[in-house]
Amino acid sequence: MAELLERIGELERLAITDELTGLLNRRGFQAELKRALSSASRYGEQGVLIYIDLDGFKPINDTYGHAAGDEVLRRVAGLLRDNTRDTDYVGRMGGDEFAVLLTRATWEDGLSRTEAMDRLLNASCSNWQGRVIKIGASLGLQAYGSMDDGQELLGRADAAMYQTKRMRADLTGKRAIA
Repeated sequence: MAELLERIGELERLAITDELTGLLNRRGFQAELKRALSSASRYGEQGVLIYIDLDGFKPINDTYGHAAGDEVLRRVAGLLRDNTRDTDYVGRMGGDEFAVLLTRATWEDGLSRTEAMDRLLNASCSNWQGRVIKIGASLGLQAYGSMDDGQELLGRADAAMYQTKRMRADLTGKRAIA
């Protein structure tokens, strides 16, 4: 019986984990977001959601192959995991998109941490078979509170990330965050 319960627990963990990166997958991240929003509603907490999209990821796969792209994704996952608190949640939302949920964080703290993540990711590289592959990322952030809906919040953070991409294109590559 104990072995069966252990196996069930393992299967439940696998159902919410991204196999490649070991981060939460979209399903797992959305479950944690729902819990955080419920806590915000109950206790009047606030936090920040960061949405991240890797810039130039398709050319990495096209030039070096999917194994190199996978290595870049694992590198980004490690950077995000190593630069968040134990109370935060990091997920791979699919493809080359990630999300970070900063629980119990003010807007100012979230903005500061987003700027730090932006600098870190855009200054990082991944090594693949003797080649150095530059990592680029665009980030968008949205504060949340007691009245927010998870899907709407994800949509707003995603829209902010795309606004960042557009602003950077307009500024010819200069750093900006929306």
